[in-house]
Amino acid sequence: MNTKTFDVGDRLEELHRLAVSDVWSTRESGGFGLRNLIEIHFDEAMRGTSGWPSDSSPFLRRAACLGCMQRKAFTDDRRVRLVLERLVVIMHDDHAYVRKCCGPFVVGYLGYTYPGLTLPWLKKQAESDDLNVRANVAKSFSQALGRRYPKEALSILDQLSTDDRYRVRAAVGGSMRNIARHLGIARPEPARSVSAHILRQASGTLGE
Repeated sequence: MNTKTFDVGDRLEELHRLAVSDVWSTRESGGFGLRNLIEIHFDEAMRGTSGWPSDSSPFLRRAACLGCMQRKAFTDDRRVRLVLERLVVIMHDDHAYVRKCCGPFVVGYLGYTYPGLTLPWLKKQAESDDLNVRANVAKSFSQALGRRYPKEALSILDQLSTDDRYRVRAAVGGSMRNIARHLGIARPEPARSVSAHILRQASGTLGE
């Protein structure tokens, strides 16, 4: 009978190797493996990966981002707050490989799953002047989160709508259109005025 005890450090070394692989599917297994490890051994795994969000490898930084997708069956408010603290660093990441994972995927998932903690956090993040942070905030509403909480999403997107930088403007417009389609509103133009347009037409649906 194998009596070897599980070692978190050994598992982290293995996940590190997977996360920096040249093969996409292997990298994904490293990132989701980290999520699973954090869910079961939260404090030790978070300590052991504290440097991953700022590592020189975008592959490892993406794995750190994927590791933040904590599922309800394994987490609590304390853990979610610590995961959001980690994401503050990742939200600033300028690498496209990390950005495509962060806002629309990981942050959007956390917002949908833990809205009471994540939506106020997103509103605070929207106060940042950083291009990547603001684009990630906007992109977090591009899928299910925006459709489930359109009123809260529109409030935050409106806060971002005066940012003239292309990536923020494009992200805001994409999320606004996602919400507009969900509410059955014709695509508004120009994108800059989309928030006010949707708010006017959807006011009966969303309430005061």
